[in-house]
Amino acid sequence: MNRANLPDLKESMQDKLAPSQPGSAENEFAYRSISKASVSSIIFAVLGALTAFLAPHFVILPVLGLAFGCVAVVNFRRFPEELSGKLAAHVGIALSLICLVGATAYHSYVYSTEVPDGYRRISYGDLRPNSRTQLPFSEKAREFDGNKVFLKGYVRPSAKRRKLKNFILVGDFGDCCFGGNPKMTEVVAIKILGDETIDHGYSLRKIGGTFRLNERSKRTSDDEVPAVFYEIEADHIR
Repeated sequence: MNRANLPDLKESMQDKLAPSQPGSAENEFAYRSISKASVSSIIFAVLGALTAFLAPHFVILPVLGLAFGCVAVVNFRRFPEELSGKLAAHVGIALSLICLVGATAYHSYVYSTEVPDGYRRISYGDLRPNSRTQLPFSEKAREFDGNKVFLKGYVRPSAKRRKLKNFILVGDFGDCCFGGNPKMTEVVAIKILGDETIDHGYSLRKIGGTFRLNERSKRTSDDEVPAVFYEIEADHIR
């Protein structure tokens, strides 16, 4: 072998043995793990798009999608050569923002327009008794007695499921559908006036009518809720 070619051969061997630099052909095919935060962002964004407009508490889903998307973006900046899924993170952030803004605006509009004229919005929190008094029912219930009120809740299932004119309304989905045991001050007996009836379901009901307080409680036809303090003679059902 010609000694004049030895330096060229040496340089060629060194090039082959040298580690590949960032951006080289070999590095382009290096394994990158998929960002779990990006995947989570997409999942919560899609779930939010499907449910956020159904009930206000589902708005937490696009919030989680937005949070995971931001975490993914931070991780991409910290580990640019180790993670993949940047497009998924950006899509998750965009979809989550759209759902969050849209659902929040929608529920705000519904809340501001759902109470009929002449009715007063009340909640189950208003019906809890004050522990500082000796009354077994809420003091506010005396203010509501005989007045038009608007209350939202869930129909508690009973033996009859269809064409209901009398039923028990509870404020918690667990008490409605998963065998909860609500207190007397956590239920309201509903009596629908007129010919309208409803069927049992798992959706939130909006009830308007005249509130009645039974200070000594009143028996009902429901075996699991035999007596109640509160009643509403309903003339507005949604």
